[in-house]
Amino acid sequence: MVQFTITKVTDCVGGGYPGEPPPVGTKRKLVWLEVQTGPNFDSTLIHSGDITRFAAIDAAGVTSGEINPSTFWACAPIGKVMGHGDEAWLPGKKYAGAIEVYLPDDAVVITNGRGSWEWTIR
Repeated sequence: MVQFTITKVTDCVGGGYPGEPPPVGTKRKLVWLEVQTGPNFDSTLIHSGDITRFAAIDAAGVTSGEINPSTFWACAPIGKVMGHGDEAWLPGKKYAGAIEVYLPDDAVVITNGRGSWEWTIR
């Protein structure tokens, strides 16, 4: 019903972000994602938040809590923001954008919130 790929992890663009600075031991980063919904995609069965929410795993294999920040979402380019968990994805479409996260300094892997896939940070 849906395929998704993390294409890269980058620094935020611009500067002077609203809200508080990232928590100690983290960096504000962008996780770039491409999503392709199939013809039978049903948002009541697979919610966008199941795909756009992440946790981090450190070198010792310890998984952190959710790494998405609060509600500021201000470091991605305008028109490229993804990851509020309320995207209205439709069947048979392709979407791409950036998800803002507070990535722990010691993270070596990103996993989705359900832990069903992992992506190694390069």
